[in-house]
Order: sequence, then C-alpha cells, then structure tokens
Amino acid sequence: MRRQRGLVGLMGLAALVGWGVNARLAEARVTTEQSASILVFPKVIATASRDTVIQITNTSNNMRHAHCFYVDGSPVNPELPPGPFNPPRWVETDFDIWLTRQQPTHWVVSTGRWDDPTDASCRAVACNPGNSGGSNGTADCCDAGFDPGRIPPMGPNFTGELKCIEVDASGFPVPGNSLKGEATLVDRDAGSSFDVSKYNAIGLKGFDTNNMDGVLCLGGGVNASCPSGAEYEACPQTWILDTPSIGAENPVLGEGSRASVELTVVPCSQNFETQELTSVTLQFAITNEYEQTFSASTTVTCWATWALDDINPIFDVNAVGGNVLQTRIRAAAGTPRGIMAVVEETVSAPGLGRARVAHNPHNSFADQSGQDLIVIPADQIQAP
Repeated sequence: MRRQRGLVGLMGLAALVGWGVNARLAEARVTTEQSASILVFPKVIATASRDTVIQITNTSNNMRHAHCFYVDGSPVNPELPPGPFNPPRWVETDFDIWLTRQQPTHWVVSTGRWDDPTDASCRAVACNPGNSGGSNGTADCCDAGFDPGRIPPMGPNFTGELKCIEVDASGFPVPGNSLKGEATLVDRDAGSSFDVSKYNAIGLKGFDTNNMDGVLCLGGGVNASCPSGAEYEACPQTWILDTPSIGAENPVLGEGSRASVELTVVPCSQNFETQELTSVTLQFAITNEYEQTFSASTTVTCWATWALDDINPIFDVNAVGGNVLQTRIRAAAGTPRGIMAVVEETVSAPGLGRARVAHNPHNSFADQSGQDLIVIPADQIQAP
C-alpha cells in the first residue's frame, strides 16, 4: 500500500472550493451512469469457478486518486452455510490507485495487478483471467495500459464487495465526482469462457460540505458524527427488482428452459476502524403479473448473496403463480439503513447450456430515513 501524507491544515476549504461542486440536500439518488466520489461494486467473486474484472475510469481532466477496500463477506467456515453460527469473515484489504486525466484502468480480482512500468502494450489477445497478474507483458491485455498502483490479489475463495473512495494526493476524502466503474463476472468453467455478465458500479456523489476526515456521512443532517451534515448522497432504503420467477420458462427458448435469479446486498454503513458487523433486516413485497402480492423477509450481515428461492420458496414459479415478478426490497424500520444491491439472472435450456446477465435494480429516489456512515481506519487517514 502507498501512503502520501503532507501539510493539509490550511488546504481544506480551498481544496473543496477547487473541486467545483455545490452543497444540496442529500437524497437517495445513487447513480450507475454518471461519475461519483464513492464507487460500490456489491458483487465481486474470485473463486475456482468464477472471477471478476474491475474497470474504473477517471472522467476528469486532472489526476485523481482513490482509496479502495475489498471486504471479504464469505463465511468463516466455507464448508457450512452462512448464518448466525457461521458469520462473514469481514476481512478488509485496502489499497490506493491513482489515475491520470481521462485514464481508464482495469484488473482481474484473483491476481491483482503489478505496478510495472515495463508492461507491454495490449496485444491482439483477449484478457484471460487465468493469465493475469504477470509482469513484463506476459498477461496480454489483462494488465495493459498505465498501472494505477499495486493492486493486491484476492482469492482463492473470495466473495464480497469492492468500495473505492475518491481522495486527494494526501489521502483525504474529497468530493471530486470523477470516478465511474464496471464489473465483469467471468465463468472459469471449461467450455464456458464466454459466459460473462456485467454490471455498473453504484456511485454516490459528494458535496462540498465534506470536511475531509475519516467519517464519511451518507445523507442525514448535522449531528455529533457529522458536524457538516451530509457529505455524500444518501443510500437508498428501497430497491425495485424486475425479474422472472424462479423456474419460469423463457419465452424465447421455450419448453425446458428455466430461469434462476441471485440477489446480492451490501449494507451502506461500514466501520473499517472497529470492524463491527452491520446487519440489516430486509422486507420483500412481491407482485406477480396478475397483481397478486406476497411478502418475505431475511437479514443481511456485512454482505450476502442468495438465490431468491433460498430467501423464500414464494419466489418459485409454482408458488407465486406467475412468470414475471416485481419485488420491492426495503430495509425494515428496526434497521433503517441504506443498502446497495445487484441482480444476476441465469437462463438454462437443454442442449443450449446457460447464459447469465447481471444488472442494477431500480431505486425509489426517496429520501433515506436514517444516516449511513463509512469510517476509514485512523492509520489510513489523518484528520485535517
């Protein structure tokens, strides 16, 4: 990890003015298409069967820096299902990247990326995650382009999230709103090298109320933890999914085809200083195409990914009585926290194999009732 520290006592206000952003009321207006100051990749996998390619772009005309965290949400005992007696690892791995103006970068999660200025240019060989992480051009297109800094490898059993926060050259959070990202999930199975799915990172825009300390205030008002009020847009409490029901027949592939859906959820509040786990109770309001409604609930701690019918059998086509579902996911009143979500659908058919597609659900754009905090460890940031 690279750390750059300097004199910042007098630069706070000037730096914030220099970013050219305006303060406004914090609504839960996350973005997947515009640049932002915080990027969240809810579903990141680096296992024997699947890998992830991360892409991040600096959309500004100036150099930008980011402080990133991998959060391992896999259970302590991988041989047992997750639950109260098999909690998530919640192991945090941090690193820094820096991008020149308008620079994109990318890396494969399982192997990370070398900081090697002698890398060869991208050759006419597609990025193969199994060959990534090499030095001196041996990794083909996986490690091409200007290196953003050393990125640690994860795996071999990593399932969790990636979060990147825009900072200045000294490591202090700033509302530059310069980062945009995408994640591509790649199937490692033999014969399925082209089975990939891709989603956009979820972004939170920053405000010029940012006081550049280690407590990042997502939405909410002025209080002891957030003396300047909201520093970033609030996280949504409600997400809206449009999916097939589990086991539904695909209308194009016809008889014998089958749909399945995975949901990944991450609580927005995270304390990387204390490593305290955040739990959120989720309520599901499910409506089929006949406007019949059903309900379900579950709890996410740190990070979770489920097949929908593992949450509740009501998502099965035979139980819900319809092929198409709209599901509203909301944090319960007892745990009024924001959440981030991504969906991945799989369709399989006899003789045709399977295909996956990941996508970002919709959110309600409603104000979040609570306030979320991201706390960066004291040894990774110094208060101005």
